[in-house]
Amino acid sequence: MNVGVSIIEDVEVSRDGDGHLKVSWRVDGACDHVHVAWGRSADGLDHEHVMTVEAPLGEARLADDGLADGRVYVSIAPADGQSDGPGATIAAERRIGMNGPVNFRDLGGYRSSSGATVRWGRVFRSDALLLDDEDLVAFGGLGIRTVYDLRSDMERDVNPNRLPEVDGPDVVIVPLVRQDPDDSPLARFDLSDGENFLAQLYEHSLEQLAPNFGVVLTGLSRQEDLPAVFHCAAGKDRTGMVAAVLLSVLGVSLEDILDDYELTGRFRTSDHVHASMQRLRANGDLPPEVIAGILRSPRWAMQSALAAVAGRYGDFDGYLTGPGGTPADVPGRLREILLRP
Repeated sequence: MNVGVSIIEDVEVSRDGDGHLKVSWRVDGACDHVHVAWGRSADGLDHEHVMTVEAPLGEARLADDGLADGRVYVSIAPADGQSDGPGATIAAERRIGMNGPVNFRDLGGYRSSSGATVRWGRVFRSDALLLDDEDLVAFGGLGIRTVYDLRSDMERDVNPNRLPEVDGPDVVIVPLVRQDPDDSPLARFDLSDGENFLAQLYEHSLEQLAPNFGVVLTGLSRQEDLPAVFHCAAGKDRTGMVAAVLLSVLGVSLEDILDDYELTGRFRTSDHVHASMQRLRANGDLPPEVIAGILRSPRWAMQSALAAVAGRYGDFDGYLTGPGGTPADVPGRLREILLRP
């Protein structure tokens, strides 16, 4: 069999109730078996073979022998290929389990239109980094060098991040919200429909705060500042817009971008949703159905905003180097360092 013909696709890694890793995949090609390996490296350099499985099964469970405690990357390769060679795919759990942040996610693994995939372990997205002692250990294990805090001054004062005090990351404050409380989006846009409010908010923010988006994306294009995480309060709206712009520049399909946006609805807990509801209620007399709409992650709202921006500037390369104010080489650098052939 020609290894170049068989490609491992749609790999997903999750953890079952016993803490074991479940790996699923789909094979595009004719290979009969796949090698499964795992390790700590996001590039597969330290991965050790665990088992060989019949490819059509499309699933394997990795027993916990100690390695499953902490961040693990899994390699799936055609049986006559190398775990990090042609046809192989590396994946990990998308959500990083923590006690404070519930929406801390790795942006790796998405396929680009070029056929490359976004590298795991380089860029993360999250809600506020309110880390407890156990979280500090997990966070330290990710090797994060830079945190981009997208919240307002008031949000940071009320809920300051807790980060490692020794050898901690650099923190870059890049508010993706107007600092003037009299210029609140709740006063600016039509609030008769919560989802429509989000569509207006996203398009307005991408347009009016483009230089701030440019600051974050320029930072993410510097290899020496990675790994990095960007976050807001809930990890849905401002964080979702930055993720959408980044994945668009990397050539990820619109469907995958919108899937990533929607994941917030899966990971947020009822306590976090309730806290968000209380914040919205404190900002005005909003009907419950409007609040419910604002707290959702409607695909159409993000899609509408992205289409409007791309229509104005041709694509998101043009958006970054135009109103985003980034150097001309930033889009290319992002693709160079964040995509794995």
